[in-house]
Amino acid sequence: MIEFVIRNGPPQALICPEFICDTCRKQVTASGNLLYARRTDPRQTSPVFVAHKGACDRALTKWLGTAYPEADGWHHSWEEIQFFLSNLVHNFDHPYADDPDGEYLDHQLVLPLAGAKSRTR
Repeated sequence: MIEFVIRNGPPQALICPEFICDTCRKQVTASGNLLYARRTDPRQTSPVFVAHKGACDRALTKWLGTAYPEADGWHHSWEEIQFFLSNLVHNFDHPYADDPDGEYLDHQLVLPLAGAKSRTR
């Protein structure tokens, strides 16, 4: 997840936005993936989850399969954090209402199922 982390020390205490791995709960820097689930009928998405590449990514992918089963029409996707940030900055400066080439459809956010096992190892 993207979380605010409190940092103390010089030059001053800060509250810093960080990518925190949803598997090991450590900061993701330089290289990591965002994972999510989506389905088109109805148009729904999961929250976006963060993982280090490798073991954390594999564990989170397995958990997504439990929380958002493919048998229920969910498709699991991922994106490298660097590409996500580039798209996010672009979308921040380009409102959907100003896009002459397409229509942005409404969707629902679906939180993980209450019975889904923990994401942690």
